[in-house]
Amino acid sequence: MISARLCSVLVSMLLFSQALAMPVALGEELELSIQSKDIDETLVESSRGAALGVLKDGSLLLGGGNGGNLLYHYQDSKLFLIGEISNQSERIRDSRFGPTDIAVLKQGSKSLDLLISYPQLSKVRKCVRLVAYRYNADLEKKTVVKRESWFKGKPCVPIGAVQHAAGRIEIIDSESAYLTTGDLGFRRINQVPARGYLGGVFKITKREITQISTGHRNPQGILTIGKNLYVSEHGPRGGDELNLIEANKDYGWPFVTYGKPYTSGDYVIPSKTGTHVGYQEPLYQWSPSVAPTELVQLPKNSIWGDLSTQIVMGTLAAKSLIFIKLQSPNIVGQVRSYSVNERIRDLDLLPTGEMVATTDGGKLLFITPTR
Repeated sequence: MISARLCSVLVSMLLFSQALAMPVALGEELELSIQSKDIDETLVESSRGAALGVLKDGSLLLGGGNGGNLLYHYQDSKLFLIGEISNQSERIRDSRFGPTDIAVLKQGSKSLDLLISYPQLSKVRKCVRLVAYRYNADLEKKTVVKRESWFKGKPCVPIGAVQHAAGRIEIIDSESAYLTTGDLGFRRINQVPARGYLGGVFKITKREITQISTGHRNPQGILTIGKNLYVSEHGPRGGDELNLIEANKDYGWPFVTYGKPYTSGDYVIPSKTGTHVGYQEPLYQWSPSVAPTELVQLPKNSIWGDLSTQIVMGTLAAKSLIFIKLQSPNIVGQVRSYSVNERIRDLDLLPTGEMVATTDGGKLLFITPTR
């Protein structure tokens, strides 16, 4: 249980705001203004940026904290502790056990229906799986209650792996969502009957789980544009991908990749590298790796001008935002990468059209164009 002292404290006392925005040059036609706020309290094990959700009024939900299981509300530059997402018995002290996404199913004046995903330790503490639960949160009373399970991954993977959880959520409506799963570093991922729900894209509801696609390594970004579903995912050493998801397609991992194994001792060695022959081709691939995270689409007729409707992808290794222009739903046009000097863990849009990101450096970035 969380102590009364913790529940009542405003964590805003720990925040430090950088008053001046940082101009970041984007070529001749655009600059980005990036305003940074310190939110160190939300870091998971002091190294992983918080999961992020945006509310209608522009305030934020953040999932993380040093224990890796806390939900915060960020409003008017202040951070309020809401409560625990999970018990400490469901995790070990490892940054990879933090929340992977927070999505809003339904929002009232003070109450919220949320869908939250995270890697969960088994009761016997020997294996891990990705889960997603529905929660009720009350912003006024500062409470969060776990309701029912929407997704429990299988198989439960030996605890020595605990990587590539993915767990990104894209809401369809108040009763359904898309969810990505990674391979969790499972050594038998190349045995198709053994992989279960690992490395897939799913449609989930309270009562049903439907797998859409398979063959994904670590899909950390998901976005719907009209009826089209896009996913960004990590390759091994190179071969990061942007994919247009089609039902019943296999996207190749771990049999093919445009990347390369890290070492001969990797948990799995791809059958073929530098190719996707025999499997679904990515729309675009990055070699060397940029380590892609979340995807957003800039809104139409917005502050982004000519860039409106472009896809923006956060990155970890490249410490950049990548702007992607689609010529058609399945053809990528211009791709431009711009440094923000921060590892972008999560990315979203505010009602104003500006972007907001969490970083592994414990910051919130508010990003707007400056022309």
